[in-house]
Amino acid sequence: MNYKTHFTVAMTAFIGNSFAVSANDHQFTSTDLVSTSDNDVKYIVGLDPVLVTSTALTEPESALLSVEEYDQYERNFPIWAQEAIDLGHELPKPYGFSMTYMKMEQPLIVDSVAFSGIGPVIDEFVKVGTSNAQQESETLTFRGDLWVLPFLNVYGILGYTQGSSIAVVNPFIDIGSGLPVGEFPFELNFKGITYGAGTTIVGGIDNWFALLDVNYTNTALDILDGEISSIVVSPRVGYRWKFKGHDMQLWTGAMYQNVEQTFEGNLNDIDINLPGRWSNGKFKVEQHLEDKWNTLVGGQAAITNNVDLLMEAGLGTRRSMMVSLGYRF
Repeated sequence: MNYKTHFTVAMTAFIGNSFAVSANDHQFTSTDLVSTSDNDVKYIVGLDPVLVTSTALTEPESALLSVEEYDQYERNFPIWAQEAIDLGHELPKPYGFSMTYMKMEQPLIVDSVAFSGIGPVIDEFVKVGTSNAQQESETLTFRGDLWVLPFLNVYGILGYTQGSSIAVVNPFIDIGSGLPVGEFPFELNFKGITYGAGTTIVGGIDNWFALLDVNYTNTALDILDGEISSIVVSPRVGYRWKFKGHDMQLWTGAMYQNVEQTFEGNLNDIDINLPGRWSNGKFKVEQHLEDKWNTLVGGQAAITNNVDLLMEAGLGTRRSMMVSLGYRF
């Protein structure tokens, strides 16, 4: 607002009121406006200078002041951020990095175990039927993300995974009805680099929110000739509030995992050491998850304006625990 314009309007009102009072109580000899200083403020001769304290604004001036009170969003992302702010939405900082540790245990179904390079009799006639396995894994990942739109986040993942899959197999000789050989523990230890990408879509009403997270990751194993590919879909609903000025969130949801695992390698790499020419024997294991869905419960707390802590637990046949420390700017 222009200060001089406001001051002139107030002075005009003051002068009008002074004339109304002077008709009853005062006698003026001059009503000329004279300047008492080098500034633009003038006074009426015969009246003592009065400090004008009125701050009444006209409607156009009020509208102009309201616009100037709000900062214009000057960052490139998210797109349509200013429109969302004008509608009253509070947006997170657009860029983020986080470190995440996740431990998971889940049952698997072993679809097949096959051997090769041992000998024509064993390769052709020794078979292993389906069985159950228990997999444990630990993953440490680094994630970078960006809010492309006020409701759409995209991110990339790079990390390290190690774990094991332990099954009890029942090989048999495939002659006629099948001759069982016995039960043997079959353990696969794996580790490798995990990488992938994902996206999150969010929405909410008041303090309630809902989100859908979808990501694809692949773990390239270093010892075994195989990989672990995973598609994860996680819907969540939750509630957010302020606690001593810090943003807090609680949610519940579910996780869907579609994991196909194929492990291949040398038998001696998994501590099955056969003598002589059998030492070059190989194996191939195919397995999948016993249950693709499990329940999630989690929460997030803002430690500072830029740092937040996230914790989430998975319940059901697949159990998991995740801790993440994030930084946004």
